[in-house]
Amino acid sequence: MGNDIAAQRRHPEEGGYARGEETRGRIIAAALQIFGDHGYDQASTRQIATSAGVNPPALQYYFGGKEGLHRACAQHIVERVSEVLDPALKRAARVTREGARGEVAEALCDVLEAMIDGLMAAGAESWGRFIARGKVDGAGPAMALIYEHIGMHLRDAMMGLIALSTGQPLRAEITQLRAGTVLGQVTTFYANREHHLAAMGWKDFDSRALTLIKSVVVQNTRLLLAGWSGAPRGRLRAGQK
Repeated sequence: MGNDIAAQRRHPEEGGYARGEETRGRIIAAALQIFGDHGYDQASTRQIATSAGVNPPALQYYFGGKEGLHRACAQHIVERVSEVLDPALKRAARVTREGARGEVAEALCDVLEAMIDGLMAAGAESWGRFIARGKVDGAGPAMALIYEHIGMHLRDAMMGLIALSTGQPLRAEITQLRAGTVLGQVTTFYANREHHLAAMGWKDFDSRALTLIKSVVVQNTRLLLAGWSGAPRGRLRAGQK
C-alpha cells in the first residue's frame, strides 16, 4: 500500500542542513499538528518552521513549499498506517482471490482490528486531527493521496470480502453501502477521536480501551455478516458464547 508512493524526499548534500532526516521529521511532526489545528489554507509555513525549530527556508529546501509539505504529511501517514494494515489487507486479498467464504469473517475482523491497533500507534492522534481537518476543509493535496493509498485499499478489501460472503456483485450499491457501514465503525474513532475520548472519560486509547472497542466491533461485524448472508449466527468469536 505505502510502497505505491514514490519517495521524493530532498536529502541534504555535503555541508547542507545537518541531520537531514531528523530535521525533516521534526518539520513533518510540526506540520501535522498545525495543519490539523488550522487547516491547509490558514496554516503558515513560518508558523510550522517556528514550531519545528528551523528557519523558514528549511521548508522550501526539504519540501519545495507548503504544498510539498502537505503531500509529505500524507506520505508519512500512508507509510505508518501501511505498516499496521498491510498484513491484514494481504490476507483479505488472498481470501477474496481464493473464494474462501469460510474465512471471510476472520479476514474482515483482522482488517478492522488492525485499524483499531493503529489508534494507539505513535503519532495516531496527530494523523486523526490532520485527516479530520482535511475532510472538513477539502483543501491541499493530502486527502486525495491518503484516500488513494489507504481509503481505497480499505474499501476495496471490505467490498471484496462482503461480496464473497453475500453473493452480491462487487460494485453493487448494496455492497458499497455495507462496506461503508463496516468501516464506519472504526473510522469514526479517527475522525472524532477527541469526542469519543471525552464521551467515554478516557485519557487515551490505551490497551484496555482498544480491547473493548475490538470486542464491540468484531461482534457487530459478525452479526452484520450473518444477517447479510442469511447464514446462522453461530458463535460471535471462537470460545465466546
